Amino acid sequence: GEMLENIAHQWKQPLSAISASSSLLRINKELDCMTDEHFSASLKNVDISVQHLSQTIDDFRNFFKLDKHKSNFLINEIFDKTFTLISAKFKKSNIIIETNIEEVRLDGLENELIQVFMNIFSNASDELIKKENQKKVVLVKVVKNINTLEIYIKDNAGGIPKEIIQDIFKSHFTTKGDSNGTGIGLYMSKIIIEDHMNG
Repeated sequence: GEMLENIAHQWKQPLSAISASSSLLRINKELDCMTDEHFSASLKNVDISVQHLSQTIDDFRNFFKLDKHKSNFLINEIFDKTFTLISAKFKKSNIIIETNIEEVRLDGLENELIQVFMNIFSNASDELIKKENQKKVVLVKVVKNINTLEIYIKDNAGGIPKEIIQDIFKSHFTTKGDSNGTGIGLYMSKIIIEDHMNG
């Protein structure tokens, strides 16, 4: 049951990106201002989102397997893939991403890490869109230490209230109500980072 709920949660962002790209294509066509660049960019976003939907199924099918195959990848490329997936939603909401990411290689589960970032950015977006008449910013910083990598993600949405901060990683805890959140995202993200990424 938790797996199905988390798949639904993971699919919300890519489906929103596909919907936004489709709307953009329709509007540009109706206004007769379609360019090859707009068309290619929208199709690329759709393709990446569809691949993510498919990959999510495979990832969760293998979630509890002990023989997971780790790969070696650049952390900045993982962020680039994540930014592509969220770009339509962030652009629509006028959310700016500012980065300071060192180019660092690490071993781990690439797609699961993307899922963690998707969860965090999705949560940030949900809070930032509530803020009217202010600049909406998400800051990403990656720092390499001797044996560790530190990743900082910060937004200017106001932070998590102190009275619930101790509950945010509990399964099914959500502030979004039954219709908008499963409460699984951060819970699963914590499992991925601690149990699967040695974080």
